[in-house]
Amino acid sequence: MKLEQLVNKYYRYLNENDLYIWDYISNHRKECEKLAIDQLAYKCSVSRTTVLRFAQKLSLKGYGELKVLLKLDNQKAKEDLDDVEMIRRSYQTVAENIKNMDCAEIFEKMDSARNIYIYGVGMIQSSIKREFKRLFMTAGVIIYNLSGYAEAENVLDIVDDRDLFFMISVSGENEFIIDLTKQLKIKNVPIVSITCLRDNSLSHLSDYNLYTSDTKIQCIFRNEGYDSLTTYFILMEILFLKYEHFKHKRKAEERETGKVD
Repeated sequence: MKLEQLVNKYYRYLNENDLYIWDYISNHRKECEKLAIDQLAYKCSVSRTTVLRFAQKLSLKGYGELKVLLKLDNQKAKEDLDDVEMIRRSYQTVAENIKNMDCAEIFEKMDSARNIYIYGVGMIQSSIKREFKRLFMTAGVIIYNLSGYAEAENVLDIVDDRDLFFMISVSGENEFIIDLTKQLKIKNVPIVSITCLRDNSLSHLSDYNLYTSDTKIQCIFRNEGYDSLTTYFILMEILFLKYEHFKHKRKAEERETGKVD
């Protein structure tokens, strides 16, 4: 698991010193993979124990494991890949991450939710929302696709902790989505974020995080790039297949315990 993913996952447990350490590491990645724990502590003006606890809060055994992950991240970042190979690897990474992720809690929330909503702004997000809704409708799961600012604000009057929200943001920093998420949190609405794998505000605020790869490709025919949507569809399709497996397993368990005929 990448360091950004761990920071997002355990963000609620990090204090001000922890966040300062992470800020220094994320801005001095190459330097930090060579620093001893005492050296990093000196750079961040904290004790070596504080650095050690930061690593442990990320579910790591210690500072040595943190450096190993940082080095692996750095090696992947510096590889000079052509666009085709970069895309292939991003597909593989997203597929492996969601395949290995324990999604049982998300599926439990989906099954128990009074209403399920999905929200995102922009053309990319619109395509993702439509496909998400289409996939899960085949399993009998009704998902309300919210569009526009007014519709999202209006739903705040009727949602509560019995509902579930999927929030889509490529960067995880859209100002309106962050504000909407904060208001949903006040009402204890469970939130699942779908973002690129990076340190971002939406993932910090959400109860569950789903990640894609950042796949912006520079077009050789024009002086601009484009964002690949395929990683989102890979994520959604495997998530859907995992949901089907979850439902099948649940029914089998109920038959064994005599809860269904």
